Amino acid sequence: MALTLNKRVWVLAERLFLHCHDCDYGELLNLLKRFDIDYEENEYENLLKLTGPRYTFMSEENYAFANFMELIATYKYLPLLEGIVFDECVKRTRSDKWNYYGEDIKYWYPSLLDLIKLAGVIIDRKKKRLIFEEEEEKSTESTDFVSGQFGDNFIDYILKELNESFKSNLMLSTMFLARKILEVVCIRIMEVVFPKLVNKKYTKKNHSLWYDKGRGKYHNLGNILDNMKSKASKFHEDKDIILEFISLVKPFKKETNTCVHSDYMIPNEPYIKQWKIPYIVNVARRLFRKYCNP
Repeated sequence: MALTLNKRVWVLAERLFLHCHDCDYGELLNLLKRFDIDYEENEYENLLKLTGPRYTFMSEENYAFANFMELIATYKYLPLLEGIVFDECVKRTRSDKWNYYGEDIKYWYPSLLDLIKLAGVIIDRKKKRLIFEEEEEKSTESTDFVSGQFGDNFIDYILKELNESFKSNLMLSTMFLARKILEVVCIRIMEVVFPKLVNKKYTKKNHSLWYDKGRGKYHNLGNILDNMKSKASKFHEDKDIILEFISLVKPFKKETNTCVHSDYMIPNEPYIKQWKIPYIVNVARRLFRKYCNP
């Protein structure tokens, strides 16, 4: 199950950060930019310029920022919140006697922590980490070769045809469709983790990791896997998973290409099963659901 945060998490996080930084919204924008989150709320300047608007903003429910954060890939949520939750000034608000039009600040931080915990996030105060361990989906008595859903209509349709192909003993189609799912997932993940627009500026080094601008098309799967491997550290806690995933996909991709393009062999069920397709596709699904926020 993917991380899902209550909208009020972002309302409280925004208020706490602004309060502790003298309502300097530029500081908040800079924090967001550290995670390649481009948020320019023009109303900040008008809302926070004068004492009156500042008090009104802090006292009324404003979900503009919360609505924006729902469009951001969820893997960026916890690193961003760590910069707020473990901010010493923010932590001290628990004894802050200030209020905005009767709304006591001292309740904001405990409420924020409660909502974060409610989402299943572990708060490690010693290491200053927010940890979310995605629960494995409950197993069902599925007869499918590859079970589970990606939450994406296009990929799930390919998965449906993959399972139908396996049931119909169409093993070459099974291999090819599995390869296609892996290709789509890799491209989508690279597009999210290395966006071509960073703070509204075109970033060639990111774009070139997954797109060949000269040819006007995505790189082939082999090149994308190589580039993903070279940038594995950018996936932080998922580095080892990424490297394992690549080590399994690369030989499978090569074997599928050989089977499709050469008079090589006619794959059968025992041969198909040795490539661990269900396992590889399920790893792809876990990564997709985390990074692509379906």
